[in-house]
Amino acid sequence: MEQQGGLDLSSMQDKIAIVTGAGNHGIGWGLCQHSASLGMHVVLLDLHESLVKQAEQELLALYPDIQCLGLKCDVTVPEELAACLVEIQKRFPGKSIGAVFANAGVIFNHTILRSTVEEWMTTLNVNVVGVVNTIQAFVPVLQSQGTPAIFSATASVGGLVRGDGGAASYQASKHAVVALMEALSFELAVKSPNIHMHVLCPCIVQSGLMRTSKLNQRVKAGEVNQADVEPTQLSRNDLAMATERHAEQVFDHIAEGNFYMITDNVRPYVDHDFPFDGMSIVRERYENIQTLKLDNSDAFNPGTTGIPSAILKGPMFEELKRRSQARKSGK
Repeated sequence: MEQQGGLDLSSMQDKIAIVTGAGNHGIGWGLCQHSASLGMHVVLLDLHESLVKQAEQELLALYPDIQCLGLKCDVTVPEELAACLVEIQKRFPGKSIGAVFANAGVIFNHTILRSTVEEWMTTLNVNVVGVVNTIQAFVPVLQSQGTPAIFSATASVGGLVRGDGGAASYQASKHAVVALMEALSFELAVKSPNIHMHVLCPCIVQSGLMRTSKLNQRVKAGEVNQADVEPTQLSRNDLAMATERHAEQVFDHIAEGNFYMITDNVRPYVDHDFPFDGMSIVRERYENIQTLKLDNSDAFNPGTTGIPSAILKGPMFEELKRRSQARKSGK
């Protein structure tokens, strides 16, 4: 079994899928749904018990033939992940872990000079250290099992493209996740080829990440009671990929053995022809590196969004601008 070879997804049936950041109907929720559709038993981990228990019941209603467990977990605390592993092994005796998706994340969309140290610390702790903690909690189990398994960490297409505008802390953390998973893949290539390694780099998927990140800050500050946290409304981008279709694309990448899973907004996963065009923007960055020059020409152009951007400028944003103008004109 080769680490970066293809994977027969039917081999995942009756195994356990563990997904962090699974309680808010975003990317993690989609991964839970698709795992369940493959006949996997699903463990949902999330920061707020009210969210994760609600998601657990929703998933069971959709897939009554699988077992499902929702657990409150802060991925920045290794002891909490260790306690989750103990509970998982207790609740699923004799079943092996087939997939781990280190998916929990936050985003604070501020420029570097206007962002706070607290935002940077939270971003790096959740998005990077949280992945390290998830690796250290579950990869040894996957190694000891010796059977085919999946380990995926969610980065972003922002982890492969140049830094841009107000997302510096988020993009920096996602570049770190890409490097982290490349390193882990290299470390385990010989000793644990049974573990299929992947780094997930989504383009534009329905998500409430910005809202949940702000809400989590308010909970931490004592402004909101954790028990009162409700699912956050997803993004209103008309061309964003639905979380379920996104998960379908993720598992197609896994089946094909792709390490870099760039999940662009393309058919058949969306019903339009306006992609984010992630590969072209990734290519721009590496062309800059090859010439040892950084092209900042986009900084002088408000572009399709009305805001200067080196990455939010492809066919998707051209179409969003056209639709916005059409709505304003009543056409």
